[in-house]
Amino acid sequence: MPALSMHFGTSPDGLPIGVQIAAVWHAKSTLLHVATLLESVSPVRDLHPEL
Repeated sequence: MPALSMHFGTSPDGLPIGVQIAAVWHAKSTLLHVATLLESVSPVRDLHPEL
């Protein structure tokens, strides 16, 4: 069963909020497509850690 977890937002206190997505067997491409769509609307998509 393919699954992934991704950072999706931040709480008012600055804590990370994640989302976990799971798909049926052999639906990896669907899972990645849904993750891409979620990432495109995520309010933290352009935030990157300082290196």
